[in-house]
Amino acid sequence: MRKAVRQGIIDVIPELDGRVYDVFPPAGMDDSFAVITLGEDVWKSSWAGYRQVIRLKLYAGSADLSKLDAWAVSLMKGLHRKRVIGLKNDAYKLHYLGVPEADKFDPVTGKVMRMIRFGIYVPEPSEASSPEQPDEWLSVVAGWTSSLLGNPWTVYHTAWPVDRDDYAMLWRLTSCEAKMVGTSMYEIRKSFTGHIASPVSESDQLTAIRLVEELGSQLQLLDSDNRRYLSVLDASSNLQADPILEGQLTLTLVQRKMRSVEEAALIRRVNIHPILK
Repeated sequence: MRKAVRQGIIDVIPELDGRVYDVFPPAGMDDSFAVITLGEDVWKSSWAGYRQVIRLKLYAGSADLSKLDAWAVSLMKGLHRKRVIGLKNDAYKLHYLGVPEADKFDPVTGKVMRMIRFGIYVPEPSEASSPEQPDEWLSVVAGWTSSLLGNPWTVYHTAWPVDRDDYAMLWRLTSCEAKMVGTSMYEIRKSFTGHIASPVSESDQLTAIRLVEELGSQLQLLDSDNRRYLSVLDASSNLQADPILEGQLTLTLVQRKMRSVEEAALIRRVNIHPILK
């Protein structure tokens, strides 16, 4: 992982070629340089898995603070959502996590240090021998979305894969409830969260808006297996939400079903009139 991140840094800033280290450089280093440190894997969610934080420390002389600013901007743009290859040829995407603290003067090197954080998400291991089938409604939503967006988008369900495509969307089921609407009918409601991730945040926002508008005009989605319609009750978006951890879309579908004759109540109302003497 370090090797892949190091190469990504050099691709963005060729000036750092040969000056990206895992530990501090040899004593007497006068030029600017960078140091990579890897943090622990922290559990985030069932759909994102674990997140490992990569800390990139940039060092420059006091007279080169403008260089740190330029490097930080270039790395944020160049490495955010960039695919990197690990030691086992498994691919991950870097996510820019910000600058956690102000610049510091390092008395050991005599330089100013700025830390930039990136993260990679590693899905929770699953049993490949017994894959779970997705919820039927979830499959309908994912299929409808895939047909609407087309290329280059890839639509996933339930959890992010290790190496998602550059233009990717994830739908996951977040809640399910049943409500009685009569003696012979009940209503099923299911809510879904949609995550949209592409190389450009503007593309995420435009795609979220498009999906909300299309869902608003669609009114119903066809459950082809059961030949029943799923009605769109609500569709909304939060364009500021984190695309990996939170998801920008919220969708609620509803379907009414008839109870069987045996389950329906035979007596609808009983009135008792006491006899007064």
